[in-house]
Amino acid sequence: MEPSDKFQRKADPADKGAEADKADPTGDQTLAFRVSGVEARLKKRVHPGLVVIQGREIGREYRLRRSRVILGRDEGAHISIPDEGVSRRHLLFELSWDADRRLQGILIQDLESTNGTHLNGERVERAGLREGDKIQVGDTILKYVLHDSLDARFHREVHNRIAYDQLTGLLTKEFLYVAMETELKRCRKYDLPMSVMMMDLDRFKQVNDHHGHLMGSYVLAEVGRLIREGTRGTDVAARYGGEEFLAYLPEVDLEGGRLAAERIRAAVGHHLFTRHDESGRPTSLRTTLSLGVAQFPLHGTSVEALVAAADAALYRAKETGRNRVALA
Repeated sequence: MEPSDKFQRKADPADKGAEADKADPTGDQTLAFRVSGVEARLKKRVHPGLVVIQGREIGREYRLRRSRVILGRDEGAHISIPDEGVSRRHLLFELSWDADRRLQGILIQDLESTNGTHLNGERVERAGLREGDKIQVGDTILKYVLHDSLDARFHREVHNRIAYDQLTGLLTKEFLYVAMETELKRCRKYDLPMSVMMMDLDRFKQVNDHHGHLMGSYVLAEVGRLIREGTRGTDVAARYGGEEFLAYLPEVDLEGGRLAAERIRAAVGHHLFTRHDESGRPTSLRTTLSLGVAQFPLHGTSVEALVAAADAALYRAKETGRNRVALA
């Protein structure tokens, strides 16, 4: 397939320069052409993709694998963006390939979206993409990238290390804050409740002091697993720091948040934490968790206010005996 003229880029004079080596005795010449970095990468197999650089899923990469890819808020879209400013079917990507399945170019077309599509700050209806271009849909900005297999693996690893706490498998505090801010916008727009939970392991210092830091790390990892298992797929949890955890529950009121907190508290309290050392000898212990719950908008309308309210409730749970749930 011949690439469309719309995919052609203006040549850089520096990239078209050619110089001749010294002629050999037969009069033949060998010409050495410099090829731009972008052209060189297009000549080999690359994986076109979009990296979220602003929005709820910041750092996530979406691979463009089809000839036609629809981006939108609809769960049925090829790329589903959790952003209320994104239309259900917002944007179409059209990819062209040659016979060897090497990428020739990409066109984007706005699908009559409500808020429009912006490319590098300018609203567009249809345009060709260049590596590094930034596409804004709603409050989400995606960067167009070309990765080979090594690039793609490296990016996934970096993203996972930044977005997720490596010990517990939960989000980092920073990534949860970004996601929670986006969720709050949705709750404000549709007048929905949201519960926020602060959690803290009781007397965790004693675990490290009596059983060592390896056992302490094991307990934290297991608690992370129990929190994941005790929340819904739409809930978002993070390791807040040390032995503290934070979660938000979309469309859940204070009573629903209390029930979820009690479920997690019971799961941790009933769990026997058993770790085997290098010789196979087991060490077992039990521990408990205290939780504080707040609700949007009853106890705050910002991330900071809601976290502070849940934290104050957690403090009361600690002060009144630990291993309990307190409400803001």
